Amino acid sequence: MRPGNLCIAGHNYVNDTQFGKLDNLNITDIVTISDLYGNIIEYEVYEKKQINADDLSCTNQNTNGLREITLITCNNIKGNRVCVKAREKIMQ
Repeated sequence: MRPGNLCIAGHNYVNDTQFGKLDNLNITDIVTISDLYGNIIEYEVYEKKQINADDLSCTNQNTNGLREITLITCNNIKGNRVCVKAREKIMQ
């Protein structure tokens, strides 16, 4: 897996499926991603914000050589979106 910003957008359903609970994440929460080969990476949330629907700046790939994820969904209010950013948690 290479450095960069993996951006994932999902629907915000009121029945809490897909990204319906994204707004419940907080700074320092852990997000776990696994691939088809069983590799598991933990990411620690470092930023959570509301953005305009047309704001794509959170998808920027400049991560200073780190692996990041950006999770995006609508907030169902005035066309804004919830944006959660997390960095790979380095095991020490």
